[in-house]
Amino acid sequence: MKHQPWIFTVLLLMLSACSLPVADQPTPLPPTVEATISPPATESATAPTTAPISSTDIPVSQLPSGALMIVTLGDSLTQGDGDDAELGGYPQRLQKRIETQRPGTQTFNFGKSGWTSSDVLNGVNGETAELPQALAAKPNIAIIWIGSNDLWYLYEYGPDPMTAEAEQQDLATFETNIDSMLRQLTESGAKVFISLLDDQSKRPVVANPPNPAEPAFTATSADDLARMSVHVTALNDIIKKKAAEYNTVPVDFYHTDIFTNPTTLADDGNHPNSAGYEIITQVWFAAIEPYLK
Repeated sequence: MKHQPWIFTVLLLMLSACSLPVADQPTPLPPTVEATISPPATESATAPTTAPISSTDIPVSQLPSGALMIVTLGDSLTQGDGDDAELGGYPQRLQKRIETQRPGTQTFNFGKSGWTSSDVLNGVNGETAELPQALAAKPNIAIIWIGSNDLWYLYEYGPDPMTAEAEQQDLATFETNIDSMLRQLTESGAKVFISLLDDQSKRPVVANPPNPAEPAFTATSADDLARMSVHVTALNDIIKKKAAEYNTVPVDFYHTDIFTNPTTLADDGNHPNSAGYEIITQVWFAAIEPYLK
């Protein structure tokens, strides 16, 4: 049978329909790319830094809507020692500020005067540890301010003279403790805020001679104070490193003068007075407010 010419015409049309030029093919959409913000850079504990924390470095993730559950953990600075207005330090002041945006918010303050980072995890003298109590409250926000007594006890009751080995062991213990706190609280779903420590070697309580009304830290020498000033920056580097690791927010009290300004200090030269706690409340609230939006 002879092929008809029109058959070749049809075949050519079919082949051209199946071989559109690349420009005529539909272009696949690229995968969705989510914007990310890098966490704050961390510094080595062997090269302490004192650069202020910038809030623009911290990723902001929204908290649940409505009333919030807040827990505060720490030592006398969280318990509220020195507050001559008898308002319990910063936690209750902070709750009132947050309630203006989140009515019904509750705060449980677990801070204990004299406690260290190890005590927060393990308790002391038969008292229940702070961390399990905080976790049981199922917090939306957890605030940690701990480390002052780690420093005081190291230099007041540590080796005399102080040794580099003792300081390194203290850093290792502190890092383990902070890691445990941040890990457990973030795993519970809480948004965690943690304080950077002030240089308490500059607090008036360590003046020589010490305040006669409050004879504290009499075994801490001038050399100890110099070492403490360096050591606190190493502790803060640990806090910043762990905060970045667990996407928690470091709050900068290192670059404030609350603990050196007589107008914001109690008579003991060690704890804030009511004016000091008002400023402390402002600092915490400034860190937390973006997450309330």
